[in-house]
Amino acid sequence: MNYVTVIYLLNLLVYAIYFFGKGSSEEVITIVDYSISATMSLFLILAGYINAKQKMTYRSALWMFFVNVVFFATSGLFDQFGNNFNLLSTSGGDSFLFTLALVAYNGYLFPLIMKLERTGFSLVLPVLLSFILPSLGYLIGKVITSKNSVSPEEN
Repeated sequence: MNYVTVIYLLNLLVYAIYFFGKGSSEEVITIVDYSISATMSLFLILAGYINAKQKMTYRSALWMFFVNVVFFATSGLFDQFGNNFNLLSTSGGDSFLFTLALVAYNGYLFPLIMKLERTGFSLVLPVLLSFILPSLGYLIGKVITSKNSVSPEEN
């Protein structure tokens, strides 16, 4: 079982229930929003850690990063060539569906994405953090696992 994938699915569920279902304006971001975002980010670090403890490959911690890269790349392609892909993009060449998928898939970053809404960094941030957070947890897990393992010289 890939724990990073499970946490991403949990993030998607939290986004659907809490952030997407908020009755207030998207401009109003409370401390509860930031605390949920921080908690879900810590869960991603923990998931990378558990992947390392279960002796999974590093690639297993980066699976969601690869999915985010695909969403980001298709979003950029449809932004550039949107007029040729009218079926999947909105008018004016915007890549609405892929951008929405990228934001919804990384819903735990909702408060940061809303703060950076007018910048291009709001789409780069989920891609970067989907690499950094699980990798950090995986690195911590590998270091702790290697310290706890018994070396052949000690037997």
